[in-house]
Amino acid sequence: MDMQMMQQQMQQQLEGMSFPASKQDLMNSAMQHGASNDQMDMIKKMPMDNFNSMDDVMSAAKSMMKM
Repeated sequence: MDMQMMQQQMQQQLEGMSFPASKQDLMNSAMQHGASNDQMDMIKKMPMDNFNSMDDVMSAAKSMMKM
């Protein structure tokens, strides 16, 4: 999956999130919106535990895609 598609899917799955949010908050929202196992694993492995904005989430996701 390319990065742009992954970002779009993640933004859709996290739509309506209130920030700041914990990693567990992200996982709960993603799961409720049908995230795949790969997407859930990516969130679990993100280096941050708390996110102040969707930009923080996208930055963490980009760093995971580079690994």
